[in-house]
Amino acid sequence: MEKNSLSSVRCVFLMLIQLITFNCWADLSDLKVYSPIVEKGKMGLEILGNTTIDDDAAQDRFQYHELEYEYGVTDWWATSFTTSLIKPSGESLKYNILGWENTLQFTKQGKYWLDPGIHLELEFDDENDKPKVFEMRLLLEKTSANYQHTANLNFEQQFGSQADESTELEYIWRSKKMITEHSAIGFEAYGAMGEIKDFSALRNQQHIIGPAIYNEFKIGDIEIESHLVWMVGLTEGSADNTFRWQLEFPLN
Repeated sequence: MEKNSLSSVRCVFLMLIQLITFNCWADLSDLKVYSPIVEKGKMGLEILGNTTIDDDAAQDRFQYHELEYEYGVTDWWATSFTTSLIKPSGESLKYNILGWENTLQFTKQGKYWLDPGIHLELEFDDENDKPKVFEMRLLLEKTSANYQHTANLNFEQQFGSQADESTELEYIWRSKKMITEHSAIGFEAYGAMGEIKDFSALRNQQHIIGPAIYNEFKIGDIEIESHLVWMVGLTEGSADNTFRWQLEFPLN
């Protein structure tokens, strides 16, 4: 990325921080770790989702399913379109949202100690009485030898007549170690603490963590990358068990 382009991206980032810091909303429905690394010309299809298992019927058998198409437009910008289905606990599966996502990589990979980036997303619900959502994620990643650590700090801003003006903080962490050229093990953690100005009591916050297995394999000529994660709840407000899965299919 040229210096002037990088400066423009940083300015946009700082303005967005100011816009969303006081009016945000977040939850743990769409579980995914976002990397700041962009590959120009790369096209891919992702199918991902998660489900919960809990003794409490209010949290048991929640489901989230998402389909995403992504394309690396430049060596610092990737864009994607998503659509999702959701099944709240005790309800039937239904259409959720249509999303447009953009990832901006701030610096060349490995140039600094951390690789920084930002992920921006607009979410549109097909029901007029539902608020729309603008989401921003700060992306940080560190790769060294066979280890990789990725952190996301998430903010969401609802807009529309029914928008929720509360401010909430959500975090995501992933650490993994390469075992072979095509497989890795690690763990993922997700959390939502509530409103920044008044965090919920710890027992009511959502915090989940658990082991993960990552694999790349082929079925015929089809390349597939899989993520399988089983997480346990650390607080009363978290589901006892959450299973997350993700399949990625390169298209070129």
